[in-house]
Amino acid sequence: MPEGRGSRIDSDRLRAAADLLDQAAAADDKAAGRFAEARVDSTPFGISPQARELAARWATALAAREADARVLGDATSDLAGRLRMAAGSTRSTGFRGRLAVAP
Repeated sequence: MPEGRGSRIDSDRLRAAADLLDQAAAADDKAAGRFAEARVDSTPFGISPQARELAARWATALAAREADARVLGDATSDLAGRLRMAAGSTRSTGFRGRLAVAP
């Protein structure tokens, strides 16, 4: 079956969306790096038990945000890859369906 104009536009749109997702994944990675830097650069700001407790909670919160950002970046990158694969399949098969997205 010959490739129609619609599938070319769909492929281009999928590739453009994948490029935007790659940019978002890079931003997620950058955010994760900043959370990691903040965690390493943080020092307890007092010798009282309350200050140490607060510093420990802050470090734990930063570590959790770093992990969240890395997971989000990985998932976003995976989705970009799926879009690129779909863009390639529209060119060869006339794919007009929907992509399933994992949570």
